[in-house]
Amino acid sequence: MRVLITGATGFVGGYLAGEIAAREPATEIWGTAHGRSPIVASAPGGTATDAVRLIAGDLTDPAFTAQVVETVRPDRVYHLAGFASGAGTDREGIFAANVTVTGELLRLLSRAGRPCRVLLASSGYVYGATRAGRPAREEDPLTPSGAYAESKVAMEEAARRVADETDVLEVTVARAFNHTGPRQTADFVVPAFAAQIAEIERGQAPPRLRVGNLDARRDFLDVRDVVRAYRMLLDGAGVSYRVINVASGVAVTIRAILDTLLREARVPLTVETDPARLRPSDIPECVGDPSRLVALTQWKPEFPLEATLRDTLSYWRDQPSVPRAAA
Repeated sequence: MRVLITGATGFVGGYLAGEIAAREPATEIWGTAHGRSPIVASAPGGTATDAVRLIAGDLTDPAFTAQVVETVRPDRVYHLAGFASGAGTDREGIFAANVTVTGELLRLLSRAGRPCRVLLASSGYVYGATRAGRPAREEDPLTPSGAYAESKVAMEEAARRVADETDVLEVTVARAFNHTGPRQTADFVVPAFAAQIAEIERGQAPPRLRVGNLDARRDFLDVRDVVRAYRMLLDGAGVSYRVINVASGVAVTIRAILDTLLREARVPLTVETDPARLRPSDIPECVGDPSRLVALTQWKPEFPLEATLRDTLSYWRDQPSVPRAAA
């Protein structure tokens, strides 16, 4: 079997490559890499790219995307490449990366005429704010806020149109809620806290931890649980188009995450609000119902949040500095 992972050298792509290589050693794994994407370790003692045949280029170039599809001739595609942060403000660039690229990739896969299962990484933020005690279900209306979430809704619509027009693709849209872990860049909330704590412990920064909105409630998973869900979903595909939440179903405040990390800190520090870290499109709560995923795959999270937070802090303690490259 031949697998293509777009964005294979990114945060999630590195873990997914490691997951597939460990679980399916006979699979031929190909991946796309863009620009200065970091080459990240997939597991202790190895790197994701040890098992991946990388093709470097820009998926916003249709000629490059066509080259990738023709070269790899994949049986399965995990489309992870794109703009991944809700903090972005370049609407045109975000839509180009998340909507235009996805539509072109799916059209090229369809024209190739080979049966192919495709997983598209969407986001739980397509639901907008969810109600307390009522996690979002796949059939709920979508009320996205901000360019990132709106681009994911448009991506799903484009994918549905292509799926309706072809009989060779099976498309699974994975609406993944917040996921984190070691190696995620400090542009995201958990590594942002962990990286600051590590800097303060090393004496590289004053003992003040800068934060944004601590009252927001989110649904957090370990990235290692998320990529396992992705792999299991394509193992069990069989319909032309479907949408699946990848979530824990549990609301956690950002304040609770911060408190857990502060208990692990080795030096005293203070916490202060940084207006630059407050997002205009922030929503009070966003939590997903994983019932459909569990019913289809028997998946369940294996990494408790406290362990994920400790692992993330340990990772940043091992770093000499804090790179903030795009995820």
